[in-house]
Amino acid sequence: MDSFLKRHSTKLKSTALILMLVIPFLLYAAALHGSILQVKLLMAILIVTMLFVMKNG
Repeated sequence: MDSFLKRHSTKLKSTALILMLVIPFLLYAAALHGSILQVKLLMAILIVTMLFVMKNG
């Protein structure tokens, strides 16, 4: 797993940044429509993305 992160670190960091910018807008839209399942799923994805950035920042 460590070798995978080292090989693809720039792509993963770019993807994580994009996700951290896009997910809050998707969360807002899901909350407006009252979709609890989507909100929970997007929150989980956001948490995993933030933990990834904190670990590999």
